[in-house]
Amino acid sequence: MDDKNLSQWIQIKFGVIPKDLSKYRMAITTRQYEVLEFFGDSILGFVVSEYLVKKFTIDQPGWFTEVKSKVVEDKNLSLIARGLNLSSIVTIPNTSSKEQISDRVVADILEALIGAIYLDQGLDKCREVISRLFKLNEITTPFISKNRNIEASILNVENPISTLQELLAKYGISPPEYFEVGRTGADHTPIFTIRATCQFKGKYLTADGSGRPKQKAKNNAALKLLLLVLKSE
Repeated sequence: MDDKNLSQWIQIKFGVIPKDLSKYRMAITTRQYEVLEFFGDSILGFVVSEYLVKKFTIDQPGWFTEVKSKVVEDKNLSLIARGLNLSSIVTIPNTSSKEQISDRVVADILEALIGAIYLDQGLDKCREVISRLFKLNEITTPFISKNRNIEASILNVENPISTLQELLAKYGISPPEYFEVGRTGADHTPIFTIRATCQFKGKYLTADGSGRPKQKAKNNAALKLLLLVLKSE
């Protein structure tokens, strides 16, 4: 791709008019992109972290870590890179073919281009590009959801036990208590029922969860109790 077409491609895909095209050329060239990829990875992590901390005033460090990791993971980077059709502009050695460009490579090149945009345009423009590409404005929390109800939101909680404990701690409340209240099925494949209880805003809340193994039953109980707590906030 010649300089004119590359410049137009960058403008269309990123909304950026290049000042120094050599930085972008380096970012899309195999092996040469590695330093910019390293730099772009840091910029991406910073911008995502900055956005989360500024938008969400919640006392859940684990949530911030989890969300950031999902935004910047290779799988998400690859999806965005494929959506931009980055593989079509990658400069590769004559001994290789574009069909050999892996998801990991296009993910790295996307980070390299982020690094190039920062060096060429500055932080504000780079922040704008990242926010749009990674759809940062669509991020919600299990407790603050504009587009989904509470029930739908908590279904995405990967660790309901720790999430429930963190939420109660926010209010200065002790962790919930868990009790085994039932067991059914064969001895070698029992199905457990676990009861989770807590005091919240003057109410005694309780929820039962079933499953096998016992940890799954406990998770289900915590998830149901979390829903009750959220509805009582």
